[in-house]
Amino acid sequence: MEKRFAVWVEISANKEWILDLAKFQSVMEKCREIGTTEVILSVKDTTGFALYPSAIAPHYAKYDSAFLPEKDYVEQCFSVIKSMGMKCFAAFDTFAGGNKENPHPEMPAIAREGFACTVYGLEKDGKAVLRESASVGGLHTVGSIDDFGEIFLNPAKKEVRDYTLSLLREFVEHYHPDGIVLDRVRYVGLSTDFSEESRKQWEEYSAIKDEKWPEDIYTIEKTAEGYREKAGKYFGSFLSFRMQIIHDFMQEVRQLLSAYPEVEFCDYTGSWYPLYDRVGANWALPSYEGNEFPRCEREKLRKTAYAEEIDTLFSGCYYEEVTILEAREKKRPADWYSVEGAAELAKKVAGGRETPRIIDSLFLDQYRKNPRKIAEAIAMCMAHSDGCMLFDLSYLVKENWWEYAYPMEYVSFHRADRDSVSELLKASFFPEYGINDEKLESHLFSDREFSPECSLCMKKGGKGKDAGRVLGFSAVKLSQNQNLYPDTAWLSIFAVEEAYRNRGYGTVLLQKTAAVLQKRGIRKLFVGQDFANFFSGIPAPDEKKCGFFTRLGFTVNTEDHYDLEGKLQCNDKIEEFDSSPWEKQCTAEVYHGEKEALLRFLHEEFPGRWAFEAEDALEKGKASEEVLLLWNPERTEVLGYCMLSAARDGNGTKTGYGGLGPIGIAKKIRGRHVGDYLLHEGLVQLRKIGVETVNIDWTILKDFYGQFGFVPARTYRGAYKNL
Repeated sequence: MEKRFAVWVEISANKEWILDLAKFQSVMEKCREIGTTEVILSVKDTTGFALYPSAIAPHYAKYDSAFLPEKDYVEQCFSVIKSMGMKCFAAFDTFAGGNKENPHPEMPAIAREGFACTVYGLEKDGKAVLRESASVGGLHTVGSIDDFGEIFLNPAKKEVRDYTLSLLREFVEHYHPDGIVLDRVRYVGLSTDFSEESRKQWEEYSAIKDEKWPEDIYTIEKTAEGYREKAGKYFGSFLSFRMQIIHDFMQEVRQLLSAYPEVEFCDYTGSWYPLYDRVGANWALPSYEGNEFPRCEREKLRKTAYAEEIDTLFSGCYYEEVTILEAREKKRPADWYSVEGAAELAKKVAGGRETPRIIDSLFLDQYRKNPRKIAEAIAMCMAHSDGCMLFDLSYLVKENWWEYAYPMEYVSFHRADRDSVSELLKASFFPEYGINDEKLESHLFSDREFSPECSLCMKKGGKGKDAGRVLGFSAVKLSQNQNLYPDTAWLSIFAVEEAYRNRGYGTVLLQKTAAVLQKRGIRKLFVGQDFANFFSGIPAPDEKKCGFFTRLGFTVNTEDHYDLEGKLQCNDKIEEFDSSPWEKQCTAEVYHGEKEALLRFLHEEFPGRWAFEAEDALEKGKASEEVLLLWNPERTEVLGYCMLSAARDGNGTKTGYGGLGPIGIAKKIRGRHVGDYLLHEGLVQLRKIGVETVNIDWTILKDFYGQFGFVPARTYRGAYKNL
């Protein structure tokens, strides 16, 4: 199923473009370009005023004079959204109906008697009081979640619920939205509701009549950190009662919307389920067997679960840390204090069935210090749920964060992507790395260890003109030699298009690659270092590159190694080398089919990779002139070995470029500079076969090779990750 991508439009933060049709069209075009499938327009916010002419709620113009009286801003915005092929969802702040900081006489919490909830708290002198929420200034309460000045309504009051249901019915009948999204379908915190209405209903629910209200629910204690509740004997009953009130309201909405099957019933909640007893909402499935609320009687708690009443749950994964690992490193109280952990929790509590669909949601302002993490967070939501919702449009516009919001597609490499991948890789590395069509063919696409299934293309999402374009690629090779490299993979080459670097996309691409490999049973991943490799580690390592891999869990070596290069023509150091001291002790000759002797030497002296590579090269028809053996005087024993190569272009013509290595001698003759002699003879042989410039890769032996004028040309740093 296609992933959904929603953008929320809150009224006050976005009024500049809500008021201006041309500006709204402009920002909606950008939403469409990044792949937005649906726009959630707040049509009645926490003030209680409506963005459209309503016979029930006051028009927003009465609250904010920038809005025109009786103008239908919903109709104006919906027409733009629909014209661009996106779905229209309407958001209602359900049980918030006023604002203490900016009160207005027509706010429902103020205008309608008994609508505002009753708050339990302590006055400055420590006296416990019950007070209407519109006038709780200076009251010390516990367990409050919202602190933005909203006046919450009492969900237990029938007139409040009827008022809300009538608004929903009026809106659906007139505007026929694709969906309704309810927000704040809950209590403000533990402090509500302690009205006589709620007391009577709780007594009927619990069959208790002799309680001390509110002391038998809980009392408030002052501590060094502030104030906290001390549970009374009926605390658990009070918690489940409030959850039942919310459950029953959600059933009422479900019943109302059953007459409009084309309208999707959605709910927004915070993902912090273990704390939701404080706000009186149980958004779990009835089948969920958690133990988050031990004070509540289990059977009564099960009856309060309302997830099966809704079609879609927007779960607010509002955390700065994206991964569980980050949350643990920051010593957060639980794994769900991260986008990943919150997504997993929501899936455990309300997922596992066709409905509700879960769409993980992000609060963009939390990434202000590092907006590159937006891309990573979006990818995390897409990976763990049916999509992603961004709150709010204003951050995309005002901070110009559009560039971080493209929901990329991550798919296995397919041959149809070959040309695009090749162009990306060639453009991503300096010419000195020699990334050309011939090398990509030989070292990647035709390499028997290359795994198209485990190699991922990152493609631009959305519906713009560049949708589907390859913007990143991770090439993976899998070990075909389980004795030498069991359950091992190599990240052979990895690139993100320059314009999309430093935005978090590379992080997501590598995370997804590692996840694919884990499912495949791979236990170790190296950066480069594959047999036919482009790089022997992180190329041109610096603090930024090494930090990138370190943050992703790689172990990065502390020392560098090098590719060395030197010229063979007019090289006085080769000419001046005196080989006479070794000519009577050994002799260097090109390979003439002495395979058994060579392999015996390698398995005894250099078992493992060198032996494997040499045998593989000979099986593939390695030219005899490119293998140099060091023999004892009797020519009965191989004492050393040097692999050579002469590069050829696509037509098979030698280019004058070549390589040397590996090179090694027997243990019994080490320490006598015999290696110097073998190296000299290898360079002479390379010159004979037409090589002018020689590359010696993956070495730390700068002095050994430096005696013949070789100097570092490229620097690398080894890195690996245990999966």
